[in-house]
Amino acid sequence: MHYKNRIVICKSNIYNVSIRKCDRYESNKIRCFFKVLETKTISQAAKELGYSQSAVSQTIKSLEEELEATLFIRQKSGVILSKDGHAYLPYLKSVQASLANLRTKKQEMKGLNQAILRIGTFTSISRHLLPSLMKEFIEMYPNVQFELYQSEYTNIEQQLLEGSLDLGFTCTDAIKEVQYEELYYDEMFALVPQNHVLANYEVLSMEQIAKYPFIQLDEGEYSLPIKTFQNLGLHVQIKHKVYDDFTILAMIRQNLGISILYQNALSDYDDLCLIPIQENLFRHVGIAYNNYDTLSYAGKTFLDFILRKTPEILKNKDSFHIIQI
Repeated sequence: MHYKNRIVICKSNIYNVSIRKCDRYESNKIRCFFKVLETKTISQAAKELGYSQSAVSQTIKSLEEELEATLFIRQKSGVILSKDGHAYLPYLKSVQASLANLRTKKQEMKGLNQAILRIGTFTSISRHLLPSLMKEFIEMYPNVQFELYQSEYTNIEQQLLEGSLDLGFTCTDAIKEVQYEELYYDEMFALVPQNHVLANYEVLSMEQIAKYPFIQLDEGEYSLPIKTFQNLGLHVQIKHKVYDDFTILAMIRQNLGISILYQNALSDYDDLCLIPIQENLFRHVGIAYNNYDTLSYAGKTFLDFILRKTPEILKNKDSFHIIQI
């Protein structure tokens, strides 16, 4: 049997409902059926739908012909469901719900395909995680566009609150207002020149580090090393404050100071000494958003994708400690 432009509902011992093709015409059939059922008159249904009375009658007749059943009994006072109409009613409701779901999904996909995702990020995320996430997501949704804003934690949260970012990777300890999901934690290490007096130590304490000129990694208002110095009651000699870790490495090579940096943000540091810190400085990293309820469909979809894919992408990177979600 050829099922072009038809809704087919098969009636047997067990009723089965299937939609062969869903377009405006089929949707109108279902809408007419339920409007007639609601108003109990063809004329009132036509008035509320904005159709002619004959158009509604013809639509109901067409549906009855497809189902090979009489759905309504015509009376002087209006129409009522027939016995077959009552039998088909649960399955017509199922078709109605399916059509509604298809319309919703269509709008969601349309929104996703036209979406621009604005993401706040920082160095280690940009190098090790975000490119892989973007590649896989774009393979699924080719028309999604990304706008990446590399910044520090404080500014990322502010932009989330202002609505200029959809999502932001950040240190969870720096968050004051927005919501977040934790992804992983990583560790900070001391970096010193090979000719430095501290270079031969296997482990350094924060007290030892505080005695020498220090180059601070600019992370915004929240700095894990500075917070640790303060908690220990130590005064550190901050000589320079720099946002870019590559610049810090170059400065260390020139004996302009020593620093504390994240291992997973580093590369090409073989000519420097990377030394564990006794106090174990761990940064907890998450994906943040202002309000989940007001997050766009594209934003929610990418957020769920991040939570699902991050453990898989980082599982073989030793410097990332995955949070199992």
